[in-house]
Amino acid sequence: MNRQTKVDILRAGLAAPSADNSQPWRFAWCGDDLDLRIDASRSGLVSDTRYVLSDLAAGACLENMVIYARTLGYVAELQTFPRHDDALWVVRIRWRCDPECNTSEPLAGAIGQRHTDRRFPWRGPITTTTQTRLNAQAGAIPGQRLYWPQTPRERKAALKVIRLAETLRFRSPTLHRELFSSIHFPVGWHSTCEEGLAPATLAVEPPLRPVFQMLRRPATMTALNRLGAASVLGWRSAYLPIRLSPGLCLLVIPSTSRSDVLAGGRALQRAWLEATLAGLSVQPYAAAGVLSLGFAPVEPALQRHLLRLASALDELCVPGHGLVFLRLGYARSAPRDRSGRRALASFGDIP
Repeated sequence: MNRQTKVDILRAGLAAPSADNSQPWRFAWCGDDLDLRIDASRSGLVSDTRYVLSDLAAGACLENMVIYARTLGYVAELQTFPRHDDALWVVRIRWRCDPECNTSEPLAGAIGQRHTDRRFPWRGPITTTTQTRLNAQAGAIPGQRLYWPQTPRERKAALKVIRLAETLRFRSPTLHRELFSSIHFPVGWHSTCEEGLAPATLAVEPPLRPVFQMLRRPATMTALNRLGAASVLGWRSAYLPIRLSPGLCLLVIPSTSRSDVLAGGRALQRAWLEATLAGLSVQPYAAAGVLSLGFAPVEPALQRHLLRLASALDELCVPGHGLVFLRLGYARSAPRDRSGRRALASFGDIP
């Protein structure tokens, strides 16, 4: 495998999504073998306890690389979590040249186009044919599936779960601090950044931007929460855009083991790439699935809300565990602002 091939495969991996654009990946080459690791300096925050969000991002990164490598004639042999005493080592990938594999991989064409779109409302409908295609891509990773709330009752229950989770992100001082630490306000509302979230990517309406910027102060958030601000923000950030969008699905994984979360990231990326090919805009909501795991050390007064959240989510998707909701629809245009990526050299051992 020559140097340019290795670089191209890594660039495909870096196009994957990660929580708050944290990009928690490290790479190390040993000949043609590639180790994908979690970057300890960009992971392990409150919502990432037990590396659940980092494992999800690693799965998406891995799947991008596997898909792209197929277009170059390489197949991947995977050894996941090779050492139990090294929690940051996610997978070793052994690339094998296969002349019969250098066929077109449709999903590869969407890797550079995939993005998060936080705007609303979007148009529909999401046809059953499109749903079937997304289901097939998620199901290509063994054990993974998509759940689509179909009836008004199911959709109402899903909306309630998502709104509760998003409300907790503003109600909990710990989660609030984590949320706003990822937003780079100094870059302004008209620029992007190579790591974290630029305000421009959040699709906050211009009249509300000064208010939103004030919310980053813990004292302000605490004072406004006495007036019910967290509930209003949960309604605005989750309930309203989902209520006005034509499509909603939930990625369901078989268990909460790290291996299944990693596989969930692979399935999520495949479904997202297929949605991109179909012209769909996508916004992920991971708070409900992640917080319901019970790993995040939120304030004791809010623990009962986590239990309530976990119970409500279980009722939606038994058997299995719901990990990430996806809001879907057809936007009138592509978003102008997209999150950037760090320089390739900052991710470790680059050939």
